[in-house]
Amino acid sequence: MLTASPKTTSGEGPTPVAGTELDIPAASGSADSMFSGFGKRITLISILLLSLVAVVTWQVVRQGQTRVIEFQAREVAEVVARLAASGRSAYAQHIAEKLRSDGTGASANSQELKGYVPLPAQFLKLVGKQASAESEGLFEYHPLSKWNIEPTQGIKDDFQRWAWKQLSDQDMEEPTGPIDWKPVWRIEYMNGTRTFRYMRADPASAQSCVDCHNTQEQLPEIINRRIRTGEDGTKRWKLHQLLGALEVDVPLDKVEALAQDQMNYTLVIISGVVVAGLVIIGFFVFVDVTQARTMARQLTWQAGHDSLTELHNRHKFEQRLSIVVQRAKLDHSTHALIVMDLDQFKIINDACGHGAGDTLLRQLGAVLKSQIRGADTLARIGGDEFGILLENCSSEFARRIADSLRQAAREFRFKWGKRNFEIGVSMGMVSITQDAESVSSVLSAADVACHMAKNAGRNRIHILQPSDAEMNRHRAEIEWAAGLNRAIEEGRLRLVVQDAVELPERVDGKRYQEILLRLIDEKGDAVPTGTFIAAAERFNLMPTIDRWVIRNTFALIAGRKLIADPNNVVAINVSGTLINDEDFLPFVKRCLDEFPVPTHHVCFEITETAAIRHLERASAFIRALKSIGFQFALDDFGVGSSSFGYLKNLSVDFLKIDGSFVRDIGADPINRAMVEAVAKIGRVVGIATVAEWVETESTLDQVRTIGLDYAQGFAIARPRALDVANIPGSNSLPA
Repeated sequence: MLTASPKTTSGEGPTPVAGTELDIPAASGSADSMFSGFGKRITLISILLLSLVAVVTWQVVRQGQTRVIEFQAREVAEVVARLAASGRSAYAQHIAEKLRSDGTGASANSQELKGYVPLPAQFLKLVGKQASAESEGLFEYHPLSKWNIEPTQGIKDDFQRWAWKQLSDQDMEEPTGPIDWKPVWRIEYMNGTRTFRYMRADPASAQSCVDCHNTQEQLPEIINRRIRTGEDGTKRWKLHQLLGALEVDVPLDKVEALAQDQMNYTLVIISGVVVAGLVIIGFFVFVDVTQARTMARQLTWQAGHDSLTELHNRHKFEQRLSIVVQRAKLDHSTHALIVMDLDQFKIINDACGHGAGDTLLRQLGAVLKSQIRGADTLARIGGDEFGILLENCSSEFARRIADSLRQAAREFRFKWGKRNFEIGVSMGMVSITQDAESVSSVLSAADVACHMAKNAGRNRIHILQPSDAEMNRHRAEIEWAAGLNRAIEEGRLRLVVQDAVELPERVDGKRYQEILLRLIDEKGDAVPTGTFIAAAERFNLMPTIDRWVIRNTFALIAGRKLIADPNNVVAINVSGTLINDEDFLPFVKRCLDEFPVPTHHVCFEITETAAIRHLERASAFIRALKSIGFQFALDDFGVGSSSFGYLKNLSVDFLKIDGSFVRDIGADPINRAMVEAVAKIGRVVGIATVAEWVETESTLDQVRTIGLDYAQGFAIARPRALDVANIPGSNSLPA
């Protein structure tokens, strides 16, 4: 273990180190003054807030009670009206109709005729009068009608005129069935009492009602009464039309008095809560200022530390890094930054769960902390990433500290249950000198170095200088990624197509048309595809680009600018990230709705490496696309491991042999044997084979002799441009 100055101890909880950025001033007098003033402000704000809450609560309760009163009054009115209508209907069916069938029936002059009973409308009026008298003031109801068939049932006041018009507006001249009548109501004063007034339609629910009323209309006294009141004397009703209405009046004085008692009780409770709240707030604010100050210190600590590992968090780390970068510019001092990424963290998380991963991070953080100097800064800057800032440290000494950290992590054994795990770390290191541009550039350089350490085999250290070619490449990737949307808006993202022909070449042979992507820079020069794709993959932009390519290719096919039929297959390259993209299949279906294409003649290509890395997901991904009708191809076949063993698990239609095997097929017998093996396997399993990079006639003769199904390359056809300029939405990235 390296020592350069006294180490910090790794005890429980945060341990501030004297002389570092963790020191907390001990000016308790100023703190007391600050918290005393803070307490007064809190008390005042609390009083205002509690008062506001009390007022709002009072208003909410009051409005709630008003709505409840209205709701209950409406319910009472509904019940009374429905019972009245039901009683009238039962009377009409079981009494009046029974008497009619016996030879008498109902009559408007029933009191003068032996064996006759009142009309249903008269019966309803009698029941309403009796029920209202016996309700002890709870409600009053009575039938009414604008048509003045019965003088006491006419429209008399403003509410009745308003409500009758509301019901009349719902009536129909030629109803084909029962009308969905909506009752109307409002609250107004009647005889000095707030009253809920409710009116419900009483339509012609049976043909007997229609016949009875139309018969009554022909009586001379009715016609004369109608003429005197200015109504139509020739009025005739049809089934389901508005004959009359039921008005129910519910006085609200008793229930409002009860509600007022409840409001007074509520006011007492609210006042008690406000007073109790003020007492409690006053107690905590004025009695326990020390606790508030302690809590403030804890919050300050938490703002700069990771709650899981109790190390610095990224925000605090970047603050310290900014100070060090500025110091390097001022006094030309040298420092070092290390970014560390765990190599086996995902395995532990997947095998044992996130609880195990959290425990690992805590334990490893303590191990790493024991290996650095007291003035150094250790932070958790990502899920399984740590950052270490070595101040006033030469490159050589920083390398030695980094090596001790790597060795300590390698020797660490993580135990979870009965299982033991070894932990490796990949580390990227950069020096911080007067040439450092900014915090972001230094962090970016360290991140690139860490990425290179992972690519080189993991569990190692890579030291990167900001002037290195890899750093320049990384900056270029950032620039390309940032400029992607602008490039699409300016029409600098292009599609080209390169044909593969069926072998042996026939005039009417099939074509396999592969869609390729090109990017043009602002000077009009083509950007190397590898550079552009690498940048897009690194910054997780490939799913968006894939969607742009698919949508525009579908548009070209739908517009007949690209042929997809039994003799012309259109192949679209997609990135491996789509295998785990749950939104991809719905996107493809939306594109098919917008641009219908013959799916059986469209093929998706994915690299063999991406497929075998997520074999189970890839198999499900392929099945999902083939269920819609698409074909599928494995691109760059042969570069993955166990290439033949998994073909039975992947339902593919084409194998595209990687060009590195095809290009030197004539000179390299191993490459030729590989191509022959793929051709044989393809014939056995019924999968068409495509040779890439057929650049010369000699290579074409070789692949033709071996018996491959298709050949692609400059010896067959060069890529040709496709016009996407006039496709709607081609100058923007799809959602």
